[in-house]
Amino acid sequence: MKEARLLLPLILLLVVPMTAQIEQAPTPEQCRADADAWGIPKWALLVPNDNEFRSLPGVMIHNQAVSAKTLEARNAEFAQCEKTDSALDVRYARAARAYAIAELARMGDFMERHSLTGQFYQEDEQGKR
Repeated sequence: MKEARLLLPLILLLVVPMTAQIEQAPTPEQCRADADAWGIPKWALLVPNDNEFRSLPGVMIHNQAVSAKTLEARNAEFAQCEKTDSALDVRYARAARAYAIAELARMGDFMERHSLTGQFYQEDEQGKR
């Protein structure tokens, strides 16, 4: 049931346009500094830190200091960093996935708290997409 609850926010996340705009692409140095400051695990082919990346969504879901808008803005930066710092593109891609999962989980929790999940399924069954 938890997986189904996460589908609606995924749809919303894909439909809602990105609100965070990056004026200028960050440099590789800026990307690395931001990822370090935001607690993104290091990435290396020999030491991929899979467990740290697996736990990152859970950490971000409950991080009261980081808003959903901040998660979205950081994801926009990660997308740029994947292009400008190709040496560590996997690090940014995995971080972006973790942040997206955290944001979707928060949306799902919001829908559940406000009893919107049933309405979503009802409207979806009616073809309202």
